[in-house]
Amino acid sequence: MFSFRQPRIICTSKLNTSKQLLLIPHSKLSPFLIPAFCPYSTKLPPVRPYEPKRSSTTSSLPQTKPLPPQNGADTLNPPTSTLPPPLLLPTREPSQPRPAFYFRTGRAYLTFYKTGVKAIWSNYKLLEQIRPRIPSDKSLEQALRDGVLSRAEYHLVRRTRSDVSRIPLFGLILCICGEFTPLVVIFLSGAVPRTCHIPRQVERARAKAEARRKESFKEGTAVAEKEIENMEDVTRLPKPIARHVGTTLGLYSNLWDRIGVTPSILLPRRIRKAVERIDADDLAIWRDGGVNGLSEEEVKLAAEGRGLDVVGKPIKDIRSELAMWMEARMCKNVSVIDLLCRRPSAWPRA
Repeated sequence: MFSFRQPRIICTSKLNTSKQLLLIPHSKLSPFLIPAFCPYSTKLPPVRPYEPKRSSTTSSLPQTKPLPPQNGADTLNPPTSTLPPPLLLPTREPSQPRPAFYFRTGRAYLTFYKTGVKAIWSNYKLLEQIRPRIPSDKSLEQALRDGVLSRAEYHLVRRTRSDVSRIPLFGLILCICGEFTPLVVIFLSGAVPRTCHIPRQVERARAKAEARRKESFKEGTAVAEKEIENMEDVTRLPKPIARHVGTTLGLYSNLWDRIGVTPSILLPRRIRKAVERIDADDLAIWRDGGVNGLSEEEVKLAAEGRGLDVVGKPIKDIRSELAMWMEARMCKNVSVIDLLCRRPSAWPRA
């Protein structure tokens, strides 16, 4: 009778100087440890991950409950991957040559941009999970009002779509300029995805927007306050108010201001969309947790999107002004146009 023995794995141990052969029975060796003993073995079958079976009764049900966001059931703040990652720049030592320091700085910027592009891909995969629940016959703002989308999901969709549309041009700039990309894109903010905005670029854009807003308030709207309160059709605003609202929200380029022309044809549609977006976001903030539940960066973005100044202000003051906005909108039913045409000090209070 022939006796069949279990096969053995033979490999040379690199750690043993005498190069003895290790004879280990296959039955006593876990398949996950084989690469450790025999690093050049490539004949192991791939391990398939466990996938639980879905029952036929639950797989056919439509998804009506919003997907939980990444940061622990937060329906108010979108994932942090929709924001720029931290920019870690090196510090120059006294004995370090300038070329070496500039090279390290360029590499740090390149790593920052690569991280931002990877974040867009991660956000796009999250968007694909939300896409089946987005109604095709309604706008995103209407889906947000109806509770189909949470505020976190709504801003994830908007920011990801905007970033994806900027990837082709920004990718071309990144491939051509490499480490010198920051010197080029700081003048082309519209071509850069949000996740790739460097801090200096963000502060510069906010400072310019606030300077334009300040000049617009100095010029005034040349319309009585009673007329502002009675304006319900945002597509038929008087030219002074339309120009002021467009400047306050940054709905048209400052090139139009330089030539002294207001894009009257473009403004009505853009103002209508901006007011719909702000109105839906106000409802979502009020519904999904309130101003106190917003993170610091989301407070700045929400205030900036409503024409409020944020540069050089403590986060406590920005949050307070945003809370005043929400109180005027939700408790006193003040229109968006009315609040945009006044400074926070002139808003109605309790």
